Amino acid sequence: MAAEAKQNDIPSSARVWESAVLNASVDKVWEAVREVTFKWASDVKSTDVNGDVSAVGGTRCVNYNDGMKQTLQIMEISDLRRSVTYSMVTSEPAVIYTSRTDQIQVREVTNPAENVKEQTFIEWTSDFSNDAKIAVIEDSRYKKKTAFKDMATYFAKK
Repeated sequence: MAAEAKQNDIPSSARVWESAVLNASVDKVWEAVREVTFKWASDVKSTDVNGDVSAVGGTRCVNYNDGMKQTLQIMEISDLRRSVTYSMVTSEPAVIYTSRTDQIQVREVTNPAENVKEQTFIEWTSDFSNDAKIAVIEDSRYKKKTAFKDMATYFAKK
């Protein structure tokens, strides 16, 4: 037990990468992802956009169902690559790591599964500062998998 606790305290840089294939057009998925409002997410109560929704440097105040509030700053929006990058700048309550930068990118599946009209490949990467513990990393992995399930449900209704 002590060895496990000690391992959780070892600092290391960490990247979480998850991906999924959604049964939706790349244009619909990109439209939803690009705004960084998480309208598909079951754990998000609301998102307040500060600044132009299409502008780099703008922020999003994400209000979660559990009462947590996080402010995200948009670092990059690329319509060419269909990717968006943002960094968390504040969190209430505070998180136990120094920084986190996320990138979500969507791509068209050019050879969709049989009997499926359109599919989109989506990948979500999070880079954490070296003070993020393994529990934070695994929680991020779990939340991405949950988000992809939420997206599948969201786009099935569209």
